[in-house]
Amino acid sequence: MNTHNLIFVKGQGTSKIQKALKVNIIPAQTPLPENKMYFPHISAKNAWDTEVCIINTSSFQTLTGNLLAYNDAGVQLSSTPISLTANARRQFTVGSDFTSATSIGYMILESSSTDVCGYMKFYIAGSYRGAIPATMDVNSSDAYIPHIASNVTWSTGLSLLNTTDSDKTLTIQFSNGTTKTVTLAAYQHDAFSIKSLFSGTSQPNIKSGVISNASGIVGLELFISNSGIGQYYLNGLLLKDDTTVDLYFPHIANFNTWWTGIVAYNPSSSTATLTITPYQEDGTALTVQTMEIQGNDKYIGNAEQLNCPSNAAWFHIASTQALSGFELFGTNNHQQLGGYTCVNISVTSGVFPKIEKSGWTGIALVNIQSSSASVTLNAMKDDGTQVATTSLSLDPHEKSVGSAQELFTTDISEATYISFSSTNPIVGFQLNGSTDNMLLDALPGM
Repeated sequence: MNTHNLIFVKGQGTSKIQKALKVNIIPAQTPLPENKMYFPHISAKNAWDTEVCIINTSSFQTLTGNLLAYNDAGVQLSSTPISLTANARRQFTVGSDFTSATSIGYMILESSSTDVCGYMKFYIAGSYRGAIPATMDVNSSDAYIPHIASNVTWSTGLSLLNTTDSDKTLTIQFSNGTTKTVTLAAYQHDAFSIKSLFSGTSQPNIKSGVISNASGIVGLELFISNSGIGQYYLNGLLLKDDTTVDLYFPHIANFNTWWTGIVAYNPSSSTATLTITPYQEDGTALTVQTMEIQGNDKYIGNAEQLNCPSNAAWFHIASTQALSGFELFGTNNHQQLGGYTCVNISVTSGVFPKIEKSGWTGIALVNIQSSSASVTLNAMKDDGTQVATTSLSLDPHEKSVGSAQELFTTDISEATYISFSSTNPIVGFQLNGSTDNMLLDALPGM
């Protein structure tokens, strides 16, 4: 079995499905309400499954709504009522919790509140696992593909959802100058590999891309190791129109066991000058270096290649041009991979949405400001009750890192997630690993 065919199979257009099934395909019947959170890709067949999580981040208001499941053509398959009291959390396994699981292409939470977050976690038990945040943000301009790996080792897949009631024709401009078009009917979802756009031929010369006419589109990209090469890496990113002049990379992994992958992508036509400032764990600034990235180009490498000092715990990139970028952590034995975007991830409150019950959860918090920060952490149960609370004091640019349990002085074994608040903007992320250290996923603080 090709384990990649679930995520990277190009979908059929609506007209082909109509002919095959001899039925009238009717897209979503009514306009979606104002508050929508998108899970733009669901995989629950051919050995794959998807974990879906929803958290009510309000500390006083109940969240009510419906989790709607759709097939790739935009036909609603089911509606699951959702009612979450303040700070409550709900988790689904699509393959076992939905009768139409194998037909589900995407989901939308329609709710009474914007105080909500969630994630999708794709996996094959014992082989692959990767997590991506759900999103309430629909692109309003060009969407960026900051990294594409299409070669003998890697495949890159795109998953695109048209949230509008009109057909959309998207143009993908790749870094090597080639262009491809993708047409999506109203409310249609399509998932495909980069190489499928080129008659099934890998494209090692393509490194990035820009999706034009992406207003109304929500999507993601997934990187996965090719079958049969003895590697089991999987990770993904939302495809966003966001860029920033400040990228924060809140962790540098141990070089002996891990590699830390870094991408900083300049989608503009002008040269970007980058100022890279690494910091020790206690917040002490280390030697600053500068580099340039030409227009429509990127820096890709690892922390060692970036010449970060051995005692560097995290680093900040300040750029003269707005960038997109992300960070990856992979084990040198090719078994684990996790990562997250580094664009606009600084927050003063949020959640780390899952404490791993069959393995471990690591959490890092970085104070990105030049003044001290007081951070409050709350270990929470699914029903919204608090198990434990603790406070951290972070000096300017200081980092705190450890297991979820190590952050607290009392037992948090009954907790399922952690909420946090800070007096300063901070950046943070979580890594979840399996007991056998074969599976890994990462999420930024949301």
